[in-house]
Amino acid sequence: MALYHNSRFSLAKLIAPSCLIALTFLLFPTIGSSETKEIISEGTYNMGDGETPSVAESRALLSAKQIALEQVGTYVESYTKVENFQLTKNEVQVLASGIMEVEILDKKRTLVGDGIHFWVKIKARVNPDKIREMANKIKFKEGTIVDDYKKIQEAYEKSRREIAELKKQLAQTKGKKKKKQVEVKIADDEGIFQANQWLDKGYKHYLANEYNKAIEAFSSAIALNPQYALAYYNRGNVYAAQDQYERAIEDYNRAIEINPKESWAYNNRGVAYSFERQYDKAFEDFNKAIKINPKHFEAYANRGNVFADKRQYDKAFEDFNKAIEINPKECLS
Repeated sequence: MALYHNSRFSLAKLIAPSCLIALTFLLFPTIGSSETKEIISEGTYNMGDGETPSVAESRALLSAKQIALEQVGTYVESYTKVENFQLTKNEVQVLASGIMEVEILDKKRTLVGDGIHFWVKIKARVNPDKIREMANKIKFKEGTIVDDYKKIQEAYEKSRREIAELKKQLAQTKGKKKKKQVEVKIADDEGIFQANQWLDKGYKHYLANEYNKAIEAFSSAIALNPQYALAYYNRGNVYAAQDQYERAIEDYNRAIEINPKESWAYNNRGVAYSFERQYDKAFEDFNKAIKINPKHFEAYANRGNVFADKRQYDKAFEDFNKAIEINPKECLS
């Protein structure tokens, strides 16, 4: 009895087929062609000392995208309700982000006092015909997909708060040496912001099943922020989706080294070990995932599959039953 292969890897949950009665690929009905929805939005950013123009412009662009995404999310939510797609609000946000295409219409830089004011105008497009396809992908690749999307948005917000505070510090700091120290922190924050952008791009490439581009994006995020556990984790997931289990395990190792409290990294590494037939290591990882998160039903299901592979059926049924007890909706859908 094999663990789920390929598509269940990546940002998705890795769950045993014994826990799933059937997999329906056409989760949602086919809908007719509709007109593309277009939204115009603007974003601004005031660059101060120590910041670079390219990153400042990216922050203005991000602001415009976030404003557009709010409207796109409202549109997608209404559309999915009409079509009875049964998505959660968080899944709607992931869907909206995944299908929104952006075109820069105009941008300007204006000197304001000692800084530069950046203004960006964009057109966001949403093709309704892509909604069903993306909704299917989100349902098929769920698991950590919503949590990872939240982490990306939280990282952006954290960077926004930190750069605002650093700019205040720089304005109030006296002395060349102390100013230089703050400027170094600003440069570090810009690197983290750019890493977040690459992670965001990799995430969208993943949703589009563009695995090679996703790996390139996650690798760029790691180059900018070598301590980015989420980037290693997601790149490992993509390697696993391509059956490159040794590379996947290497990335999971690094992710766990940086953040040893992430149950999904243990679960996914355990699945990779299972495909490599390193069952003892797989058991250890599933046990760790369960210890960190006793409600991690996917880890129970995957551990049950390994028990079944080893013909320890009583233990396998115990784990499958536990997975069903924790989340009967997912396991019996």
